Parts: sequence; structure tokens; C-alpha cells
Amino acid sequence: MGLCVYHFTWSVEEACVEMHRQVALRKATAERRVEMATYVGECALLLARVTSNLCLSDDLKRRILCTFLSLMNLKENLERAPNGHAPELRVPETGLLPTPAVVTDWRNSESNANLRSQV
Repeated sequence: MGLCVYHFTWSVEEACVEMHRQVALRKATAERRVEMATYVGECALLLARVTSNLCLSDDLKRRILCTFLSLMNLKENLERAPNGHAPELRVPETGLLPTPAVVTDWRNSESNANLRSQV
């Protein structure tokens, strides 16, 4: 059964709340923390893929960003959890997600011209 983006983000945020509670109360075993880290990575990747090509309302964009923040906070809590370290999230293969251009000095017209010529 598939979920719409709204219900998917809602279910992810609910899961993050429960997992955060388990980590905070130190009820999560090392195995459970690894499962949580895997869940965080899979949900973040799925959410990025699903929403990358959709025209979304501002409200839904805000909800998606809040969900990403919940996932990031949970990942940070897992890394800080005592007596255990969650595995690092692997960087997705090149081409799965768009790579933003980085301009070191946006005021310098020469660097902007170089960037424009690369596009």
C-alpha cells in the first residue's frame, strides 16, 4: 500500500519521535540503533527521490523540510548515544540526486562568469 507524501512524512515523523524516545531513555540496544540508522537513511533517500520532481505547495514543502530535520536530529542523537555508534550514512551514487553549484564569492563577477560558462 502506497502513501501520499503528506501521510509518508507524518508516519516518518511519528517514527522519529518514538525512536528518539527510545534513544533518550537508553532503551535502544546497539542492534536497534543500527536499525534506526538504516531507517533514517532509507527514509531520507526515499523522500528526496519522491519529492525531487514534484510541484509542491508551500505547506507541503514546509512539512517535507520538517521531516528532513526530524531525520537529521534522530541521526545526530544516534551518533551521540552512549555505548554505541550508528554506522555512517553512505553517500548515494552520483546522478541520483542533483548536485548544487557552489560559488565561493558571489560578488566577484569573474567567478560568476566562470560558473556560467560551465553550465
